[in-house]
Amino acid sequence: MHVCFLHRKVCVGLLLLLLGWVACWQPAFASLTTSVDQSRYSLTDHTQFWQSDEPLTLNELIERDPSFTQAQHKSDLNFGYTPNEIWLRTQVENPTAHSQHWIVEFEYPFLDRVTLHVMREHFNEQKISGSAVPREQRELAHRQAVFPLNLAPGETVTLYTRVNAAGSKMLKYNLLSEQAFYQQNDRHNFWLATYFGILLGLGLYNLLLFFGLKERVFLYYSLFTLCFTIAILTFNGIGTLMFWSALGANTSRLVAIGFIFASAMGTFFAQSFLETKEFTPRWHRFLSYFRVYCLLALIATVLLPIQPALRLMDVTGFMAALTILICGIYCVTQRVPSARIFVLAWSLFLVGACVFALRNLGILPANFITLHGVQIGSALEMLLLSFALAARFNKLKRQKERAQNEMLMTLKRQEAVLEQKVADRTKALEYLATRDMLTGLLNRKGLADCAAKALQRSQHIGQPVALFMLDLDRFKPINDQFGHEAGDFVLQQVARRIEHLARAHDRCARFGGDEFILLIEGIDDVTVLNDIRQRLNAAIRKPIKLPCGELVSVDVSIGMSVSQGDDDRLESLICEADGKMYDVKASRADSGIRYYSAKQ
Repeated sequence: MHVCFLHRKVCVGLLLLLLGWVACWQPAFASLTTSVDQSRYSLTDHTQFWQSDEPLTLNELIERDPSFTQAQHKSDLNFGYTPNEIWLRTQVENPTAHSQHWIVEFEYPFLDRVTLHVMREHFNEQKISGSAVPREQRELAHRQAVFPLNLAPGETVTLYTRVNAAGSKMLKYNLLSEQAFYQQNDRHNFWLATYFGILLGLGLYNLLLFFGLKERVFLYYSLFTLCFTIAILTFNGIGTLMFWSALGANTSRLVAIGFIFASAMGTFFAQSFLETKEFTPRWHRFLSYFRVYCLLALIATVLLPIQPALRLMDVTGFMAALTILICGIYCVTQRVPSARIFVLAWSLFLVGACVFALRNLGILPANFITLHGVQIGSALEMLLLSFALAARFNKLKRQKERAQNEMLMTLKRQEAVLEQKVADRTKALEYLATRDMLTGLLNRKGLADCAAKALQRSQHIGQPVALFMLDLDRFKPINDQFGHEAGDFVLQQVARRIEHLARAHDRCARFGGDEFILLIEGIDDVTVLNDIRQRLNAAIRKPIKLPCGELVSVDVSIGMSVSQGDDDRLESLICEADGKMYDVKASRADSGIRYYSAKQ
């Protein structure tokens, strides 16, 4: 009995010892065991991660032996805009008796530099890829960070991955068989080529429409599409793979510049397409201010370090999409033409962006639609906007057809044109009927019409009307001495001097012979009126050079009258001014005519 009990205790102790030994030798994280029956594995559940605030080599990392954290969910490998470099550690085991060939694929293409260390039993391998790595230096020439992984029969390797990226670090990665990888790659490339072909075609087509129609809305849409295409090409890795691989670290800056410039062009397009200047002036001003912000953000993107520039890109892009959508919704409430299709298009774009974000957070499953939500949403958006622009193009075409039809009716309009010409001629004759043919000033009829209106305004607003009667002295000897042509020339020069001193709304008239009248409104200050009279007197008395070269001068007698009340008429003003003018003339000494023999 005692022996049996002792034997049982020994067995339990050995079992506990064995379990403890197994626990001690169990790896710190679950190794991924591959199988020929499965072509794709997610490495998230088999990955540990560690963030380093300083750059380390693999040997320095192993010597430091930091505490890695096991990834439990897909979102654990989404580190956002962290300045730290990220280390990932994964074990992969080939339990079969055959060699296996795999591809390690990072789904997110916008990773600057990814270094994969493959630790084997007798040697280590280092592989490099990433969007900021020149094409010839990448392990595989691909738009994503991908690495070949060959496993010998029964081999277990440890993968250490170091990721450096100025942008958001979304590090979900997979292990695919070569056949599955290339099949997926062909499928993705087909859809991406279709997507970029659509964007490029839309951009160039609308650019040609702009050159043909000179409508700026087509230019803004074309620039928006082309800028967005450059940014998304770089973001997806196709641009750096095929066109500008040598940009290096500036690849991320090109993405920021492209998206911010696209935001500015999108604002231009929204203003032009929705015709905000006409229908919603306040939104038009707000979008103009926001566009100035976009241009300042564009300058900041060039000057700032790359990571702040990318953060600014995210903020600007989100603000632009949301602002334009809200503006579109407001335009729908105001019944702006084509506003509904505009809102639908921008809504599809935002839905695509949200699907992409939810997929990055691990809320939605990973598939082609969720991975390329932004591209799908933007493609649908731009197609809808193109349909709207096509409708506008058809509208312009119909307008052109109407213009052509109107040209066919030109002959029928000739009669109306002739009638209009007759009316214009009649109006011109009526104008001439109120003008003095010699001086171009008002004649008596023109003066009577203007005075009647001036006196009516005077009665309405309570402002007086002043009338100056000017009579030239010593004028007849000029006619006698130099002829009537010289006299006419003197009258014309005197008329010009009076017009020069008159204000824009004053009226000048030739009353007859060598008599002139100046009609002034809105001045009731006697001092100002006397000043005007003195300036008229001084201006008219200045010597006049005749065409023959002789200098002559004339004197002038000026009488003034000012309207007093409701009963004032032009005749009474003229009579009063005429009487005062003769008083002035009678009081002057006869100074005779002055001649200046200064032929020049």
